Amino acid sequence: MFKNRELSSAEKLFVIVLCICLGFLCNAFIIGTLYQYMQGEIAYKILLVLSSVLTFGLPAVAAAALIGNEKNPFAHIKLTNGVKIGKILIAIVFMLSIIPAIEFVASLNASYSFPESMKSIEEYFRSIDASAMEATQRALAGSGVGMFVLNLVALAITPAICEEMFFRGILQNYLVGATKNKHVAILLTALIFSAIHMQFSGLLPRFILGAVLGYMFYSSGSLWLSIVAHATNNALVVCAAFLGYASATEIPNVSSFWDPWWIVAILIGLAISVVVGRKIFGRSQYDR
Repeated sequence: MFKNRELSSAEKLFVIVLCICLGFLCNAFIIGTLYQYMQGEIAYKILLVLSSVLTFGLPAVAAAALIGNEKNPFAHIKLTNGVKIGKILIAIVFMLSIIPAIEFVASLNASYSFPESMKSIEEYFRSIDASAMEATQRALAGSGVGMFVLNLVALAITPAICEEMFFRGILQNYLVGATKNKHVAILLTALIFSAIHMQFSGLLPRFILGAVLGYMFYSSGSLWLSIVAHATNNALVVCAAFLGYASATEIPNVSSFWDPWWIVAILIGLAISVVVGRKIFGRSQYDR
């Protein structure tokens, strides 16, 4: 449709916004309709997979086909670029190492209290967080290896692929070209990524996660690295729930981080992340 000429930044932005809006509308209509007929735990998880595809996956492919110069839309979002298995393993270690620090940031975020004049806004955000927590707990429900595998697909793998396709593959790629500043593009994408999840208690840690994923993608030039890292982060919650940790979806209280083992875990984790991070966030292929 647009292959005869190069689209302007404004036109590309319009296409991206249009695709994501249509994705949200299709998701609301299709999932809302199917929900009336598909009941039970397995059906609910299938709907979660479909929701991720409709909301972020298909809009990403559509936007890539419309604004990309490549014949293959997956090439535009760097899904056709490979990454060495060693780097993937390092990325997994990196994600595991920053978990204690992310938990601390999440605790600080959740403990923040609005001024008295903004209490009504705070109550609104808290109610949204409570609803999101209930939805997460329902999604994690189920026992047995089969349900565990289904949870990994529905809550870890599919969201990681679809969200990375849109946020890093489409939005960040666009912003890098539009702003001519990789840091602005990565951080702005991370902010939008965090805000669109509509969870105040997770705003800051999700922003940090988005920034980490953004720099991984930019440095490697392959979307697969950020997908694996994203899936690793999501899978930790699924694994914790499967192993019977009732607090898998709960955010620790700030005071608990004064315990020596938390302090040691954070410091060791950060030290490991610095060491292995140099292998990931080296000189980007775009800067060579």
